[in-house]
Amino acid sequence: MREYTHIAGAVLFFLIFAYLLNFDHVIFGIVFAGWISVFPDIIEKLIGKHKRIGHTIFWVIPLVLVAYFNFFIGIALLTGFLSHLFFDIFTKNGCPILYPITITNFVALRRLNRVSTPTNQEKAVFIFIIFLIVPLFLLTSGISSNIDFSGYHLEDKNGNSRDPNGINAGSKNTVHINLDINSKSNKNISVEKSNDNLTNIMVKDIETGG
Repeated sequence: MREYTHIAGAVLFFLIFAYLLNFDHVIFGIVFAGWISVFPDIIEKLIGKHKRIGHTIFWVIPLVLVAYFNFFIGIALLTGFLSHLFFDIFTKNGCPILYPITITNFVALRRLNRVSTPTNQEKAVFIFIIFLIVPLFLLTSGISSNIDFSGYHLEDKNGNSRDPNGINAGSKNTVHINLDINSKSNKNISVEKSNDNLTNIMVKDIETGG
């Protein structure tokens, strides 16, 4: 698989674990998972032998030690590295995950059903992964829950303005007030209408008697 496919796959698998384990700081985890997902190819370009020492499962041992000292970073690294081996198993030539014990390339599926790289077939896999990543990232990062729709309104077929909850927002006599007050303290709330366009709301602490 090409580097962009490995990075996308690593991000997808990390987001799944981040959701299941309720991780915070998802962006940092994505960075670690994405970087380690191309580590096997980088190290083998340096030594000049493809699909050998960089693609062995035994890299998991030092990564587990990292997880022992920092669980979050360790999981990100493990997820990114293992995702690389996982996707390479589905390629035409497979992956030597037990190197140097054996140089046998392990594969999944029949040869005709494996992914050729770089081809449109791999690009289709990449696009499919991206479609999975986007909603999962919104869900895991909490961005979707922070979107505020209060500034938007809808209009019915008669042109009347309505808020997202279906309440008629076209009436000038409709007032929506949302107060978040600490229940442990006593408050005195007073409303003073100055004119047709201005209304003052005052919240004061009530002094308790001695």
